[in-house]
Amino acid sequence: MIRAGRAALGALALAVLGAACSATPSAERAPGAPTSTRVAAAAAAERSATTVAPTTTSPAPSTITSTLRGPADPAGAGDAYFPLLGNGGFDVAHYDVAIIANPPATTDIVVRATITAVATATLATFDLDLTGMTITSVAVDGGAATFTRYGAEVVIVPALTISFGATFVTIIEYSGTPARLVDAEQTVIGWQRVGTTSFVVSEPNGAHNWLASSDHPSDKAAFTFRIEVPSAVTAAANGHLMSAVEANGRTTYVWDAPEPMATYLAIVAIGAFTIVDEATHGNVHIRHVFPTPLASQLTSVFARTGEMLDVLTSLFGPYPFADYGALVIDARLGYALETQTLALFDRQIALSSSTDIFQVHELAHQWFGNSVTARLWRDIWLNEGFATYAESLWHERTDASFDIDASMRSLARRTFAPIRDPGPDAMFTRSVYDRGALALHALRIDVGDETFFAIVRSWVAERARSNGSTEELIALASRLAGRDIGPLVERWLSADPMPALTR
Repeated sequence: MIRAGRAALGALALAVLGAACSATPSAERAPGAPTSTRVAAAAAAERSATTVAPTTTSPAPSTITSTLRGPADPAGAGDAYFPLLGNGGFDVAHYDVAIIANPPATTDIVVRATITAVATATLATFDLDLTGMTITSVAVDGGAATFTRYGAEVVIVPALTISFGATFVTIIEYSGTPARLVDAEQTVIGWQRVGTTSFVVSEPNGAHNWLASSDHPSDKAAFTFRIEVPSAVTAAANGHLMSAVEANGRTTYVWDAPEPMATYLAIVAIGAFTIVDEATHGNVHIRHVFPTPLASQLTSVFARTGEMLDVLTSLFGPYPFADYGALVIDARLGYALETQTLALFDRQIALSSSTDIFQVHELAHQWFGNSVTARLWRDIWLNEGFATYAESLWHERTDASFDIDASMRSLARRTFAPIRDPGPDAMFTRSVYDRGALALHALRIDVGDETFFAIVRSWVAERARSNGSTEELIALASRLAGRDIGPLVERWLSADPMPALTR
């Protein structure tokens, strides 16, 4: 991403409107200063266990300062950076998310999430992640279930124990105004509203302020969105627009994203948008979602999307999804985010002189971060390092005067902290972006172009629609190089001071 969670374009990032952007160190979105999407969305403190009785009363809007760490708990996916996020005992296969919204009259939403999952253990209880909101009902396989809430954990007790290997369906209904989540830098994350536009920015852990889920990238799933809104506005989401049916002054938009997706990559946007449908480019359907007053101008700004797809496909292999496009929010957010198949940009970044770099960065994430997703957040460099290096690869392929070795040598003269295990507070610092790119360039120098790009293409092909780790990348690189690449990669990720480039 570009901004905090949204990556900050590193190697070639130009100052955008005077600021290093990628949205500031907390905004990945703007070349320059990787600032990641610290979207820590967990409720700050664990509350006392309370059994929640069904109610239709919406809670008053509140602001929650999210923490990057939470108390140890058996719930969670085993990620030390976010111990309470994700859930053990099952793998989600599909989310069917029905949302009713009534802007601009109210910020409340009504959600019915139907979650299909496979049990990886025998389950007498299981957890979902959800902060705030008022839960009105929970059912498992058609039977009413009881639930208890502990902070951002919803502990569900089905009427019958779920057997190991069984597919089960949970339907959870809830409503309210999503709590206003802010990270340590006071950046708003999760579901939010700017003016009359509502949208979602969830990296790394903001999805559970609006979506009951297993909110960790190791548990990827397909999504279907059914969003009912007043007909005066448009609703967009990941994937392909299947239908938009109007009745009685309201329109229901159905978007389908069949490829597995991490929850932080899910996007919903509701507002005065125009959907710009372009001709299919190769096998990829290009469609953009632009603010209606800017639709014509932005159509020109994003006119190189097909060319970018061609260049990155030649480097990385086939584009991993059926659809791609940009969603532009008509506001100054200070970031961009690689939301799957529909990358989010703010107006400032979209219209900046560096827009092409931002566009390349977020498009590259569709391979690195979206199709192949870091299994644990400590390996975030696998997402951001590849996307940042893609900026230089784009220039190398499209600008005959660009010297990638000289550019990387210049970058290597800067000081970057080790990134092998950056810690939850430093996941989206410039070091993760730029030192990650430098590690990849050092690997390229060491093994040569032919082997390097074979490694890259094998990485995205062998782990498509799945997860990966640093150890797994090293194992693949060593196999294709015919020797142990581990010491080289580990030096570039961990040594302090950082090694020097050999070319």
